[in-house]
Amino acid sequence: MSNFEVAEPILNSPYAEPAEHWYIEEGEEPKRLPGRRAAGYFYRDPREQLTDPNHPARGVWVELQLVNLIRQRVKDWRAQGWPGVTRTTLELLEYWQRDGRDKRLFFAQLEAAEVIVFLTEARADFLQGIDVPPDEPSDERKTEGIAAFRRYACKMATGAGKTTVMGMLAAWTILNKINSRGDARFSDVVLVVCPNVTIRNRLDELKPERGEASLYRTRDLVPSHLMPLLTRGRVLVTN
Repeated sequence: MSNFEVAEPILNSPYAEPAEHWYIEEGEEPKRLPGRRAAGYFYRDPREQLTDPNHPARGVWVELQLVNLIRQRVKDWRAQGWPGVTRTTLELLEYWQRDGRDKRLFFAQLEAAEVIVFLTEARADFLQGIDVPPDEPSDERKTEGIAAFRRYACKMATGAGKTTVMGMLAAWTILNKINSRGDARFSDVVLVVCPNVTIRNRLDELKPERGEASLYRTRDLVPSHLMPLLTRGRVLVTN
């Protein structure tokens, strides 16, 4: 029986889309497979007995079909030069991915930001068949005037650089709003909600008014000539 250990656990560069992955199955030797691992999860009904041989303890694999579809569409969209985006967005996307960056961004960071941009700005043909359902409030909350809203989420591992992605998206929406006040897709005010005071203090680097000490410059997310525009927006951090 396999002990689930592999001789080479790291197969891919953090700066490129994964080209290989390990497939580990209980009772079998790990397999090194080409391509990126599909998004999904294992589900097991908590009422099932763990000793039931017909229902493995790990549960049943459930593919996240919408996630996998969006991944492929974003890849195709990126390859074609991000058609549909504003001039401001294009400048940021090219700046983040330009050759010769001293502070290179991880593929996971770039893709996370690109997904939100894609869902907001991509040309209609790329978005065909993609429907992210809104979060509907209960009937009771609806009577109170609470409306449905659409939630976009990027799930990233610990250490993948979530704060940097927050900065990328804050810069994207603020700069677009400053440059096109009538575009309702963007906002020049960003609210960041975090779990405690310690993290709140750490996230102060997301505030544009910190200038060269902000994340936008220390992580080279915004070129210096755009910083005066960025400081006209606000990032509110609370817990």
